[in-house]
Parts: sequence; structure tokens; C-alpha cells
Amino acid sequence: MKATKKIVCLTLAIVLAGLAFIMPVSASGTTPLVIVDGFNSTKLYKDFGTENQTEAFFGDDTDVETMITEVGGAFISGCIKFGLADKDYEAFSQSFIPTLNKYFEPIAYNTDGTPKDTTIGFYRTTEAIADYSEEEKAGLTSFATETAKGYGEENTYNFSYDWRADPVEVAEELNDFIGEIKVKTNSRKVNVVALSLGSAIVLAYLAENGGSDINNLVFASPAWQGTSLVGNLFSGNVELDIFAVENYLVKSADVSATTHIAAYIISFIASYEGLSHEYFGDLNANLQGVLPYVYRDSLIPLMAGMPGLWALVPDEDFEAAKDFLFPEGVDANLEAIIDKYHDIQIDAENIINDAMDDGMRFGIVLGYNRQMVPVNEEYEQSDEVIDVVNMSGGATCALYLQAYDDWGQIYNQKIKDGHNHVSWDYKIDASTCMFPEQTWFIKNMKHAAYNLQEGTLDTVLWLLNAKEQYTVFSDKENHPQFSLYNTYKRKVTPIVLEGIIGDLDDSGAVNTLDARIALKIASGQIIPTDEQLLFGDIDEDGEITTVDARCILCIAAGVPYQV
Repeated sequence: MKATKKIVCLTLAIVLAGLAFIMPVSASGTTPLVIVDGFNSTKLYKDFGTENQTEAFFGDDTDVETMITEVGGAFISGCIKFGLADKDYEAFSQSFIPTLNKYFEPIAYNTDGTPKDTTIGFYRTTEAIADYSEEEKAGLTSFATETAKGYGEENTYNFSYDWRADPVEVAEELNDFIGEIKVKTNSRKVNVVALSLGSAIVLAYLAENGGSDINNLVFASPAWQGTSLVGNLFSGNVELDIFAVENYLVKSADVSATTHIAAYIISFIASYEGLSHEYFGDLNANLQGVLPYVYRDSLIPLMAGMPGLWALVPDEDFEAAKDFLFPEGVDANLEAIIDKYHDIQIDAENIINDAMDDGMRFGIVLGYNRQMVPVNEEYEQSDEVIDVVNMSGGATCALYLQAYDDWGQIYNQKIKDGHNHVSWDYKIDASTCMFPEQTWFIKNMKHAAYNLQEGTLDTVLWLLNAKEQYTVFSDKENHPQFSLYNTYKRKVTPIVLEGIIGDLDDSGAVNTLDARIALKIASGQIIPTDEQLLFGDIDEDGEITTVDARCILCIAAGVPYQV
């Protein structure tokens, strides 16, 4: 009898253990989603928890018009003093920088890596977004709002954090938060989507905790490898370039009439070498004159000790940034903090692979084909804020507004893995990414501009709901490695065709015949095929026009063109 009971108990134990593996990961049948948003995504409050509590950084109590008036007035006053004093940069700085600093001092850090104001705090809740008040929902970023709508607000939780702080310490808070969500939802695992700086937080989390508590992880426009925008700023590489400014404004003009006009003016100036050299040359000379004061009186005392910003410095700029900002040596406490995350950053591939060995599924989604914020003379592929090479973990990219080799030549993929990882526009070779089969690219999408209605969020949601490890070949019809976001029609088109931009006769090269075909299509003599529409719509306005025909003729002739 005792032996029979033991056998029955053992059998029940095995059955129950088996059921634990086949049961859904949450009681509701839907895995809870944790959103880890990006820089400045959580409202920070001065005198937190007291009756004097006020939003610390450009909050409701900040009158934007007053700020613009004050800063603009200080700038003009500084310029007047600068001129009257025969280019006295110190006079300009003393007039302008204190007014500018007033709006950044509340969130400032000491150069030892500690916050200047210890009363700063923020709100965090483990309530699902569906249970937020309207005021609380209004405080979310558009990324969090759109993602929650697409995934289901009742199953989505927003992780609030101090985005200035050490990512490693924030990662410990994220671990506690995930544990609370698991208990609250009776789930074995959670899904996680990390935007921009949020990817650095999650990478630090994985380094310490592995991936056993995460079902699906998506990095969206991630800053896990930093951005040259901060790297250049922290290493002193700041220089205005008229063509970078022109590129930035022209690309931004796809959503604003104001920027379109400004872009036209800048393009006019840039078209005349004398004007560009004269005015931008003087502007750059004055910028270089005032920068030492900006660093001395503003950036170093207020921002150089902020660990959250240091997490955005790429590996190639890290040591140079230390030397530039702290020529006499970095404070030991700050250096220990920033070195710890830097070690995590450069070990990212191993950390992600170990997490996937724990059962976590992983994917990256990002935008490209936009000019980086023009603070220096660089034309790297970016989403305006982060370089594609950093977001993707090593993609090989043509410079902005260029393609590999000559337009009519076939580009040879760098790593021959048996799969095609080269974009149809010959701007991206994803074969050199850390995870080439798990990285998706959306052409023309701005940083963090994920929109449910326009389709830019589709691949993110698809990956979050995955039941297996998806790759760029899992659903080539709907989620290929490369997609095109048409900024005119506000929609995403998956690109499943392969060919050469401008090659309408499928000859393998671009020639004058392709330009003639484009003219016939533009005049209505020929109805374009899907392939011709894709490779002949150079300005990406959704149709082939005489503008496209002219561009194709330029490609055939090997001369530059503008759309």
C-alpha cells in the first residue's frame, strides 16, 4: 500500500510539473508587457512629496513662452555685448549662459556622479495603464501610449525611472518592478519593450539577472551602444556644417510647412559657396570662441556628472570624453559608475546571447535615412538622434544621401552568410550587425516615432506577441528586414523585392533607357509594375514623376542630384 501511494504521489508530481510548463505565462493568457521608455520620459519633481512639489524639468509650471523670451533676450543681449566689446566671448557668456542654466539647474548633477538637488523624486505605479487616470495617461510619452493601445492597456505597465541616474542602479529597480508585476498578474514571465535610453537600462538588467524572467524583449530605436550626438558633445567635437543643417531641415520639412520654408532658405544659402563660407564660417568661428565658456560654465558643472548621459556615449568616444571633460582626471566615484555601464555596453553581444540561452526572445527595430542633429560635420545614417551603426549593433551604412559604390553597381554583402541582408536602396548592410537575423529597419522613420495607425509600430507588436524566436525571414511578406515609411502618405510598406534603385528595365544597371521608361510612366503611357514603382520612385512620394525621371538620368550619368 505504501509503495502504491508513493507511485501515485510521484506520478502526480510529474504531471503537475509538466502542467507548469504548458500553462500560459499569465492567468489571463496574455503575457504582461513592461515598457521601459527613453530619456526624459518620466516627470521629475523638485521637493517631491511635499506641498511645495513642482515639476523640475520643463514641466507644467514652466511657461514656454517666458522661457523662450528670457533665453532669446539673453542671447540677443549677449550678442550686443559681444559686438560692442570687440568679440568678447566672456561678456557674451556672462550674459547668456546663466539664463540658459536656470532651466537645467534643477536636474543637474555634481561632477562626482551625485545629484545636486536631493529632493528630486518621481511617481511609479504597478497599475496597468488601463487603470491610469486621464491625467496620468497624459503624462505618458506617445511611444508608451501607442504601444499600450496596440498591445492592450489592461496588460501594459510603464516602468518610471530617473533617467539621469546610473543605469545599473535603475536596472536593480527594474528587477524589483518586474518581480512585482509577475506577482500581481500571476505570471511566470513578462514581455519588455525598451525605447532609446531604456535599452541601456534593460541591458544592465540582463547583465545582472539574465533573461529567465523575460519572454520577448524588443529594443526600439535603442541607445544600448550610445549615440555620436552625445559622444561628440562630450568629447568637444562640436562644429556647425551648413550642409548637415540643410539636410536636417529638408528631412524635417516632411511634417512642417515652417521647416520646409526654413529648409529652402538654408538650401539657397548652401547653394552659393561664397555665402556659405562667409556666414557659416563666421558663425563657426564664433561658436568655437564661445564653446569653452559653455563647457566651463554650463555643461561640465551641470551635466558632465550625469550617469544617464554617460550611458549614451559610444565606446569609440568614451576615453576621449573623459579626457576632454576632465583633463585633470575623473572623480573616482563618477568613474566607477560610468565604467561599470561601459563594460556592460561593450559586452552587449554576450549578455544578449546569454539571455537568449535562458529562453528570452529578442529583436531590434529602428529607423534610418535621416540626418543626425547637425552639431558637427557628419553625414552618418541615423534616425536624427542615434546613429544606425549604434542602434543596430554594427550595421555597415552608406553615408546619408549616398549609397554603396556607384548607383548602378551591385554591392557585395560583407559577411556571406547565405542570406541577403542588404537594403534595396543600397544604404544598409545588416550582415555586420550583432544580430543580423533579428534586426529590422524602417526607412525614413524618426527617432521614437512609432505610430499605431501609420504602421511603424507593427513589427514591434509582432515581435512582442511572438511564440517563437522570429527572424527577418519568419514573415517576409509583412515583416521583412527592410520597410519603407512613406512620409507623404504616412504609411509603412514592407519591401520584399530586390533590385537597384533607378533600374526600371531590370538590366542590373541604371542607364538612359530607365529614364525614358520613367518619363513614359510619368506621362501615363505605361502603367508601372510593383517593381518599377519601388525602384523608380526616387523621391518616395508614392508615384513616378518627371522629377524621378530626372533623378534616374542623373544616376545613369553618375552625377549628383536633389529631390
